[in-house]
Amino acid sequence: MEEVRALSEQWMDILLAPERDRLTVAEVCRRHGISRKTYYVYLARYRAEGPAGLAPRSRRPKNSPRRTARTIESLVVQIRAAQPRWGAQRIHNELLRREVPGVPAVSTVHAILRRHGLLGAGANAAANAAASVGVGAGAGAVPNGRPGG
Repeated sequence: MEEVRALSEQWMDILLAPERDRLTVAEVCRRHGISRKTYYVYLARYRAEGPAGLAPRSRRPKNSPRRTARTIESLVVQIRAAQPRWGAQRIHNELLRREVPGVPAVSTVHAILRRHGLLGAGANAAANAAASVGVGAGAGAVPNGRPGG
């Protein structure tokens, strides 16, 4: 909350500077490293809403029209619950086999699994972790598994 107040006070200082310090808006903007357009956006907010209009606003979109449908997302989660060893590729193929309309890409299926916390510590994760740190590789081995020489 203090951070928001500090930002609001900083913007108040910037907005009042042209009159207080007898400077042009362009000079104030140059000194503070902001564009004149940004200055006028904040000035309009201040005039419309008062000091509350200077608080930071979320940049998150109000909606995501291309987001995967909830029905498909819940189907992905249901399939994973029924088959916990299946990964994104296999679930994607299952959706295609069932002729589900609007099957998302494998990467989207993976993102859905990640978003629902359905990825992680499984048999494959342990095997992949061991392989990535070189467990089982002989001394002097090169990345393709052939002995150095």
